Amino acid sequence: MKVETSYAGSIAVAEVDGRIDSANAKEFDEELSAIIGKGVSSLVIDCGGLSYISSAGLRVLLIAIRRTNEAGGGLALCAVPDHVREVLEVSGFVRLTKVFATADEAKESFAQ
Repeated sequence: MKVETSYAGSIAVAEVDGRIDSANAKEFDEELSAIIGKGVSSLVIDCGGLSYISSAGLRVLLIAIRRTNEAGGGLALCAVPDHVREVLEVSGFVRLTKVFATADEAKESFAQ
């Protein structure tokens, strides 16, 4: 798993590449915590390169959703592959956060 992040004010876009599972969920949590710790209240996670997410990865997303909501922003997902979206739908995550086609659409949702 690799995470590359870009910043625009209080919005960050984290591009995730690879798998998120129990072997690297702690590292993923540390990456997202570091991003939020920089004063980011709105976080977009670009899932275009995400090949797999386990329940451990979903737990990290849940924590990040809570943290960004508490900071007055939120978390949005974009470019979610169909097989990952199915996991998000079955687990109920689509009710907890917004899912967009592109990072630009997700960023615009925070400006409203």
